[in-house]
Amino acid sequence: MSSEFDLSKADFSAAKSVEQAVKQGAEVLMLAASTDTLDKALQVVQVNQKRLSLLGGDDIYTPKTLEIGQQQTVGMVLAVPWHIDSNLNADFPQKSRQLWGGDVNWRTALAYDATRAFIAALERNPTRIGIQQTLSSPEFSTRGASGTIRFLPSGDRNAPVQLVQIVSKNPSRSGTGFDFVPVSTSRN
Repeated sequence: MSSEFDLSKADFSAAKSVEQAVKQGAEVLMLAASTDTLDKALQVVQVNQKRLSLLGGDDIYTPKTLEIGQQQTVGMVLAVPWHIDSNLNADFPQKSRQLWGGDVNWRTALAYDATRAFIAALERNPTRIGIQQTLSSPEFSTRGASGTIRFLPSGDRNAPVQLVQIVSKNPSRSGTGFDFVPVSTSRN
């Protein structure tokens, strides 16, 4: 049995929602928050007190989650499009660090990938229709921050999801004592 609770409702209660989930025998809370509902999702994290396992999406993948959630978020797993440590052989993180003077996030990496895809398509066929045809071609690919860039027939990016877990880490990249680390290499 599963229940859904709408974080965007004005009368949403983190305490009531978590208690109801526990009473119904839930084992996991999936927090599908948006930027607008992040604060309410973080209330759920605090109220949960690590009773139920936590899952989340990329809108929870923020320094604010680490700052506010702290110990209550340790073990939480998030699905994100890219993590700076997901490919230690990639040169994008190092080059971006040199350029910007710090780490970049998944939005920066995917914006870079979108730009690389656009440039590659523009070089092959520099018209509006030509760019669209190039990008939708099954043969299209180019390199980006996150590896090879390809698209599905639907137009969606053909790329795996990166799972990250929140761990207690000192020193931490975030400066909070907690970090997001790829699940495959996470260590508490």
